[in-house]
Amino acid sequence: MLPPILFRIGGNLGDILCEQYGRTVSADNCVRFEGLILRVPADRPRCHYVKARVRVHRYADGNLAVFHGPRKLAVYNLEGKMLTQNLKQAA
Repeated sequence: MLPPILFRIGGNLGDILCEQYGRTVSADNCVRFEGLILRVPADRPRCHYVKARVRVHRYADGNLAVFHGPRKLAVYNLEGKMLTQNLKQAA
């Protein structure tokens, strides 16, 4: 019997095994998602995300996250309050 093959293709398994929804950021730099308004924070690569296509991830625990491409911009609780903000520093 062969052992199970474990590999990592990059990323968090929770970000893969969650519900994902495409949204467009509105003119007030927010995303509407099921009655919630999620403010998208500015970060180093972009000062705003107006009209950008983003993904909203809903995790098994109910928390939400907003992604632009591979970058996680922010994490929100069930009420839409921002919990964390990932601002990666350039090298």
